[in-house]
Amino acid sequence: MKRKAIVAVTFLAGLYYVLEFLLPPRIGGSPDWSGAAQPAVCRLNAWMPRTLCYTGLREGEPPLLMEAPLAPTPEMPGPRVLLAPSRLRRDDYRGCTAPCVVRDARLFYIGLGWDDKTPRVCMAERDMDGRWVPAPRAVLDRGKTGEWDSSGIDRVEVQDPYVKDRYWRMWTVGRQGDLGRLGYATSKTGEIWRKSPGPVYTAPPGWSVESVTVARWPEGFRGWMTLFRAGGERKLVTAMLDPGSGAPVAEPVDVAWAEPWPAGLRLLDARAHLGLPAEATRLFLTLQTDASPGNGMVARASVPGSPGAAPYIAEAAMDLRRGLDAARLELRPKPLVAPGPAPRSTYLSDARTQVDDLLVVVGSFAIGLGLIGLGQLHGKRVARLKRGWPESLAFFVAAGAMAAFTVYDRMHPDLQGTWGKRGYELLFTGLFQPLGAAMFSLLACYLVSAAYRAFKVRNLEGGLMAASAMLIMLGQVPVGNWLTQHLPHGLQIPTIMAWVLFVSNNAVVRAVNFGIFVGAMATALRIWLSMDRAVMRTVE
Repeated sequence: MKRKAIVAVTFLAGLYYVLEFLLPPRIGGSPDWSGAAQPAVCRLNAWMPRTLCYTGLREGEPPLLMEAPLAPTPEMPGPRVLLAPSRLRRDDYRGCTAPCVVRDARLFYIGLGWDDKTPRVCMAERDMDGRWVPAPRAVLDRGKTGEWDSSGIDRVEVQDPYVKDRYWRMWTVGRQGDLGRLGYATSKTGEIWRKSPGPVYTAPPGWSVESVTVARWPEGFRGWMTLFRAGGERKLVTAMLDPGSGAPVAEPVDVAWAEPWPAGLRLLDARAHLGLPAEATRLFLTLQTDASPGNGMVARASVPGSPGAAPYIAEAAMDLRRGLDAARLELRPKPLVAPGPAPRSTYLSDARTQVDDLLVVVGSFAIGLGLIGLGQLHGKRVARLKRGWPESLAFFVAAGAMAAFTVYDRMHPDLQGTWGKRGYELLFTGLFQPLGAAMFSLLACYLVSAAYRAFKVRNLEGGLMAASAMLIMLGQVPVGNWLTQHLPHGLQIPTIMAWVLFVSNNAVVRAVNFGIFVGAMATALRIWLSMDRAVMRTVE
């Protein structure tokens, strides 16, 4: 009966985890059910309807680009998918965000690459059927290690050529760690870009550039930037941008529309005027295509919903025709774009926590029984003063001391400098960890010997193992990058190493871990139900 119970429990647990891994956690629902963010008006032709492009968020899935009509039509009654990430494209493998549509012919966006979601600038062009066809590679990648945009580019704003010259212009927000700075790039075709060697604007100390919006102005280009600093504080600044260098012609000021707007009109805190909550607010300003200094300005923002609700896109307008005294940005109560309906759950993922807790309980019982068995074994040795009883006595002293100090540390996590904390640090940091390091260092020679025997190329399997080991080692050191730096990106050793390590190796590791998990659970049940005869004989 016990044996049948073990088989049934392990089979059901294994079946559950297989189904939970293979089946999607949710079915149906809207592509933007977790929220709508990063709005941008599509610059469409005069005979086509104006639409709003934005980032659709889906919990547990890559973000994608959505399109919603500003005025619903029979052809587009509601939001639809504009561009989705693809497993076949490395540069937006894990998601598409922050759209910027130019002339309704080119779509620039931020792609989250396969390399740990590193953001970079990607581009897509509209074909004859109206579908967006992404370029095979990013048009502007992150900088090299140590550069100002080495952590990626997470915002892009593109302006097409105008009558004074034939250059495309791109403003980006490049990141180095948590610090964001404004970058600039130019192009003659819009496909091959030349990036400025350094940032064109760095926020004051303590602040970081979070987003940028650029609009064509009578004098050239005007930019609005959202600045962010630790603690959640954000503010908007604006400045005229030099068409040649892309840099602000003067130090940006808090959003002030004194020029070309009437003198005296200033907006010092956009949150206060919009009525937006202070936490997690991201503003992206865009000008109406028919706006002018005579009738007003419009701002669109991704607004956090109520606690636990998904963010939505709202619109605020400044109407100057009512006079200076009444001129202020007013948030319109109706959302411009609201998240779609949530999907239905398959209930497998919803029960994951409970199933994990149940298996932890089973494992805890097995560990407890194992400690009891060790206590019986070493207790008999100490009581009868058999050979090796000092080592058995040391087991009881070490186990009791470590358990007592660990319980004290977990029960008083905020206390510092007490005898309990010092004892825990002495035993764990000063004794246990060095002993573990010494043990693994003693195993180094055995590992080298085993690796030498394993890497002998006697057959095809041995050759594959030796080749993969050599590839991984070369990909981790600068020599591998130097040897293949002139080859196409897909043939360089670091790229191949990353695919082997993070794609093919992950599949094997998951399969091995699954087998280890099922075996460990079966062993725990055997010990719990007193079916492990070898252990029982050892204790007796």
